Amino acid sequence: MVMRMARTTVDIDERALASARAELGTTGLSATVNAALRDVARRRALAGFDVLRDIEGTPAEVAANRLERLPEAAA
Repeated sequence: MVMRMARTTVDIDERALASARAELGTTGLSATVNAALRDVARRRALAGFDVLRDIEGTPAEVAANRLERLPEAAA
């Protein structure tokens, strides 16, 4: 999988950056920001995850349950 990267300029809260680096175990600015963004996306995907509801059933039932919980998953 090829990752697309965009170069941009942003103001970064240095304390928040230091805290994120410590939590994520990253060293550079880009690595920390990218790891934090991936972590937020992962947490959103797992929000409300329920093994019985989300894994049990046919693939169609699992997909339907996911769409009820995360309508943007249809996009």
